[in-house]
Amino acid sequence: MQSLSRYYVCSAALLLAGLVGCGGRKIDEPVTKLSDLVALCSSRHPTTAAAYAGAPPHPILVVRPHGAVQDMLENPRLAGLGPAWNPPDPAAVQLVACTESDGGGADSGLVCPYPSGQSASLRVANYTITVYAARTGAKVGQAHVEARDTCPLTASVYRQDPLVYATPSPRQYLDVLEPFVNRR
Repeated sequence: MQSLSRYYVCSAALLLAGLVGCGGRKIDEPVTKLSDLVALCSSRHPTTAAAYAGAPPHPILVVRPHGAVQDMLENPRLAGLGPAWNPPDPAAVQLVACTESDGGGADSGLVCPYPSGQSASLRVANYTITVYAARTGAKVGQAHVEARDTCPLTASVYRQDPLVYATPSPRQYLDVLEPFVNRR
């Protein structure tokens, strides 16, 4: 019985050590695609990414909440802000902004139409946007936004009375992230 208890204690200790060891993990492979940088939102950073240095603008990858990975990476709503906001070369990205949902709330009174012909009621949502240096994984800044009227680009709207949560608008991203992109 005592050896079984030791087994469980040792197993739990090894499991805990493995879990703790996973946080803040460095990735030494070269950055070749934007999805390599998304790992930063999971506490893993590519050490070969561009440094947050030099003259502005500092290229930023905005990882949006919800939707397909393709939608998160292409940032079609931010493309009009210029190449620093939708960098074509992953190796040039100096900053990564991770958008995390803090939960949703009240009905906004708006309806989001989707190409399938379906629509969904839009609800207000709160988000935390955290900016990290791509190379080091260091937290550069953080802000909270309340999204009220921007429909997500994609949503599953095939159930009865579907609802979706608003996402931060391009203006909200610009207001929050512009100081980092243009920092001297």
